Amino acid sequence: MNLIAFIPAKALKNVRDLINKHELNIITVSERKTKRGDFRVYSNGAKKITLNKDSNKFRFLITFLHETAHQLVFQTFGNKIRPHGIEWKIKFKEISKPFLSESIFPISILDAFKMYLKNPKSSTDLDEELSKSLSKFDTLNDCFFLDRLEMGQLFMHKKKDIFRKISKKKKRYLCEKVSNGKLYLFQPNTLIFEYKNEKRQ
Repeated sequence: MNLIAFIPAKALKNVRDLINKHELNIITVSERKTKRGDFRVYSNGAKKITLNKDSNKFRFLITFLHETAHQLVFQTFGNKIRPHGIEWKIKFKEISKPFLSESIFPISILDAFKMYLKNPKSSTDLDEELSKSLSKFDTLNDCFFLDRLEMGQLFMHKKKDIFRKISKKKKRYLCEKVSNGKLYLFQPNTLIFEYKNEKRQ
C-alpha cells in the first residue's frame, strides 16, 4: 500500500522498515465516525490493519504506530492480554522511539506525544494536550473545541446532530441532544461546529 500521501516525509523510511520487518498488511479506508484505525485477525489467520485516510499526517502516523503495536503484541501474546494493557503500552513506546524527532513532528505535537507515551490511553482523543496539538494541523478551519463554548449554547457535532452544552461533570461536559432530549458526556477537546442560529461569545 502506498502511504506516501499520508505520512510525514521524514518518517517514510522508518514506516517502510516496520511494514517490511513485520509483514504488515495496511489498508487505508474512508473516514469512520467511531475510530481512526483498527487491527483485526480473521478466522484463516490473516491479519489486517485499517487506517482512516487523514489529511493530518501527524495523526495518521500516530494511529499507524498505535495499530502496529496491537499487531506486534498479538503476535507475541495472542488474545491473552487486555487490548490496551501494559504489554501494548510498552510496545507502543518502543516502536515510537525512532519517530520522536523534530524532523518528523512539529515541536508542539512532539512534546505532547512524548508526554502521552508515558502512559498511553486507548485513543489520542482521550489525551487533551495531544488532541489539541494535533488538531492545529487539521485542514478543517470552521470547527473549535467544546470547552470554548458558553454553557447553554447550541452546537453541531460532526456537522449533523445539534446539542446544548448543559454543565461540567468532573473533566467532561454534559450535553443534551436537542432532537430527543438525551444526555451525553463529551471530552472538552471534542471538535464541534457552530450552530448557525447561535453565536460564540
